[in-house]
Amino acid sequence: MNKITIYLSMVCLTVMLFSCEDYLGGDTNVDPNKVSEVSLSALLPTAIEATSESHYNLAYEGSQVAQQMASYFSSGADIHEEFRVSTGWSALYLRAMTNAKEMERLAVEQEAPHYAGIAKVIQALNLGVATDYWENVPYTEAFQGAEELTPDYDQQQLIYEDIIPNLLDEAIDDLSAEESASTPGVDDLVYGGNLEQWIKTANVLKARYAIHLTNKGASAAANNAISALEQLAYNANDDDFELIYDERNLNPWHARIGLAINTGNFFITHSDQLISSMNGELYNVFDPRLPLMADKGENEEYDGMENGSGVGSTVDLTTNTWYATETNPLMMVTYAESKFIEAEARFLANGGSATSVGTSQEAYDAYLQGITAHMDKLGVSEEEKQAYLTNPNVGVGAANLTLSLILKEKWIALFLNPEAWVDLRRYDYSNELYKGLELPENHNPQLNNEFIQRASYPFDEISRNTAVVEANQKGLAEKMWRDQ
Repeated sequence: MNKITIYLSMVCLTVMLFSCEDYLGGDTNVDPNKVSEVSLSALLPTAIEATSESHYNLAYEGSQVAQQMASYFSSGADIHEEFRVSTGWSALYLRAMTNAKEMERLAVEQEAPHYAGIAKVIQALNLGVATDYWENVPYTEAFQGAEELTPDYDQQQLIYEDIIPNLLDEAIDDLSAEESASTPGVDDLVYGGNLEQWIKTANVLKARYAIHLTNKGASAAANNAISALEQLAYNANDDDFELIYDERNLNPWHARIGLAINTGNFFITHSDQLISSMNGELYNVFDPRLPLMADKGENEEYDGMENGSGVGSTVDLTTNTWYATETNPLMMVTYAESKFIEAEARFLANGGSATSVGTSQEAYDAYLQGITAHMDKLGVSEEEKQAYLTNPNVGVGAANLTLSLILKEKWIALFLNPEAWVDLRRYDYSNELYKGLELPENHNPQLNNEFIQRASYPFDEISRNTAVVEANQKGLAEKMWRDQ
């Protein structure tokens, strides 16, 4: 048994704040408001697992609107109909952030700043994902149980400019504390109690949320991102914030998509946009990651499905693919992402724009390092990796680098990560930056040929907090504050 099996099996017997039912099986649901003696070491692994679960649920829908994946059913997110991601909302609010908030409270009470710092990193990550899908979301008035059943929502501007930065700065201070009554160990399912790794993650998240604000000022966004990455941040794939699964606790892409394919149940597959970006059709170079990301079986060619069509794919996310392998990790924040953030930030800081060509050597080096990191993660051979990096359509040199190339490579490296959808919206779904990108077939006519910008609030949230939801819900095609 590895650490995730041991710890989550134990936690399901003790913690009163989290349901392990979906993860381990069995009827273990409890009232989240009835908290007895819950230890810090029980709260931490449940918060981490729920964070991974929320990323899966959000990426399932988000990957379709980001045109990494397409649906076998011509409906829902695939054609920009209203989608709510209720399971993702529940994982975020009833499990991940609730546990993290309780962990923070208990850590302060017990004078354990190391746990408090980790709790704040987890809160910042999950809150960021939430606001990136729904815009205005509850936080400052949330997590009070029966004392506040209808919390108001925080505006996205406040979340980006105040809440997330403060959470991450406070987290770094807490994690840097010389003394702590207790410090995590094997209960930390990601880093095994290595506090430096959590500080690195906090700084990478600061860079992520800084670069998100390019539409509020590209220069400031770029410089803030660079500043964060110049602190203690990721420098190898070993730094990745990810949850590694095992033979009992299966990678959700394996358990819910890959295994379903084995029994003839098809839900989503690779979008033509992704496959065409990797098979040589759009960029005149075959990407050696493609066979690791998409299984074509006995078919001769790699062909994806046009979003909205429900037909035409020769590939699937089978159990043979890297992302749907039984025990491979679900990646949430990665070294590869941090290098692409740096590449974009340095490109913009150097005076670059959506249409400019050429940049600094530092930006170009970060671009190549991002590709290298993702290829190494997936296990691409050294020969294939070097052939790709030196291909004239990839290894263009600093004088010929474009924002389009940076964003394309980042989009591939963020496969099945909720973050991928953010970048497309930041750059207004530009088909100049993302070659070949078009509205899906059978596109939702209510959007009048506009791309979708947000998820709708879950029905459960509407029923219990009606007035607040109605005050914050906006049109599906209305841009978020972040992107205006």
